[in-house]
Amino acid sequence: MSEAVQTAAPPISTNVKETIESILVAFILAFIFRAFVVEAFVIPTGSMATTLLGAHMHFRCPDCGYEFDVNFSSPDASEDMVFPSESYVSNDVYCPNCGYHIAAGPRRGPNGRPVLPFGAQPQPVHYGDRILVLKYAYLLHPPPRWDVVVFKSPSEPGKTHYTQNFIKRLVGRPGETLMVLDGDLYVRDAQDNWQIQRKPQPVQDALWRIVYDNDYYPQGLDRLDARPWSQPWQVAEGKASAQDGQGWDLGHAAADGRMFRFTGQGSATLLYDARANSNTQGTDGYLVYDTQPPMYGFGARPGSEDTVSDLKLAFWYQRTAGSGALKVSLSKRDHTFTAEIGPDAVTLWHTHPDGSTSADAGPIKLADAGLGQSPLWVEFSNVDYRVTLRLNGMDVLHTTDEQYSPNLDELMSEFHGLSAPPHAGPPLIQISAADQTCELSHVSLWRDVYYTNSTRNSSIIWATPDRPVHLHHQGDAREDGSGVYDDDEYFMMGDNSLDSLDARFWSDPIDLPMEGLRMDSGRVPGRFILGKAFFVYWPSGFRPLAGWPPIIPDFGDMRFIH
Repeated sequence: MSEAVQTAAPPISTNVKETIESILVAFILAFIFRAFVVEAFVIPTGSMATTLLGAHMHFRCPDCGYEFDVNFSSPDASEDMVFPSESYVSNDVYCPNCGYHIAAGPRRGPNGRPVLPFGAQPQPVHYGDRILVLKYAYLLHPPPRWDVVVFKSPSEPGKTHYTQNFIKRLVGRPGETLMVLDGDLYVRDAQDNWQIQRKPQPVQDALWRIVYDNDYYPQGLDRLDARPWSQPWQVAEGKASAQDGQGWDLGHAAADGRMFRFTGQGSATLLYDARANSNTQGTDGYLVYDTQPPMYGFGARPGSEDTVSDLKLAFWYQRTAGSGALKVSLSKRDHTFTAEIGPDAVTLWHTHPDGSTSADAGPIKLADAGLGQSPLWVEFSNVDYRVTLRLNGMDVLHTTDEQYSPNLDELMSEFHGLSAPPHAGPPLIQISAADQTCELSHVSLWRDVYYTNSTRNSSIIWATPDRPVHLHHQGDAREDGSGVYDDDEYFMMGDNSLDSLDARFWSDPIDLPMEGLRMDSGRVPGRFILGKAFFVYWPSGFRPLAGWPPIIPDFGDMRFIH
């Protein structure tokens, strides 16, 4: 018969000692992890919207159901992290998708002070996204272009003493000379030619901004302050209509308006009218997130003077009969591109400024690309002077630099006011069908980020054609002959270009003699970069009770940052 062996319990003082030691080790590991591996930050402002949200108000349109956010600025301009749980909107809020007036901002009284309209209700204020930053990401390699990075701000050193954290997108690297022109980023090559900088696909996907999503079809609520909503996709005059059973049928209400149907032997064209509904987000520089007055204003609709023709049109295409083609067209300036989707092949056509037409890519058989005939998820885009047709998530056709590239002489002349653009007004956006029966669903139109500069301020803003910024490597000889540059130089811009206090506007040079650092304004030294922002771990969330802070995160919006 065996006997159980019992171990004597350790003294209580030993247990307490081990517990304290464990807690101390845990704290030490946590501090090491925070200092060298990953650190959490909060987004305070809207300079990176809508990629990352600062403090904001969230709305759902009562007419079309579209959900969107608008910026909220702290009443205390000196403190970005002081937000009330509720506040009144500081400007009128309209749905970006259908233009429905959702909230009224204050009006000016006889004494010039803002007066809230009768019945105005405060809106919940959501805090900014919480993000994780990889602090070791750039130990083995320098940060690449288009990364979203956190760094110590060189702006206003007399006020912040280089202690304020900024988050922006890195767009310029050491050794480069860059400028912003017509919304795009250019870098000068070794032959002294300007080359446009294209965004990788994950970055581009993060930078698309909605123009119109037909899945959010208005219910037809009364609009006391504006004309009734009008479908921006309109059948072109002189073409076949659905009245005789031929042509396009766009539906007439929310019940059937989300699907476009075509039937007929002839051809008919849908044109997108970017001005069909006022106060919507259109094909200009306006971003509805900036409903609050931006950092520098251009009037009631900031950015409306810019024409944004870097667009993406997306939809599901289901052909059920017929041998005709579906044609999708986008224009930029005096170039028009048409993706022709036939029953078994696709071709990319290019109409040049002189009116001639060429096939820039294709025809390519769908079977050779591993695609069936139907249905097809179509994404047709013209962005950064590259036209691409994607089908079911695969790049099938695209232009080359030899076929399509920016005319720098024209763009420079227009920037300086010496000539007018070759095409006035919004770009051409159209869909044509012929000799078939088909349906289009989930039709949506998107625009790219538009980086701004200004001829009126070109002498004080960095990275304009009049003031391109050159970035140096550490150890390069200084241009004034006073030694070498103390660190690598980078250039940062915000995704919300109209409302971003970024490197374009910094006017203070860096002067830290005790650290051996001297640098011109508009640059970020490599030692100021804290790390790569890579994950939103706590998106602004839900309030369990009215008046409570949004303590429950929106798990569905957790995402990697591109």
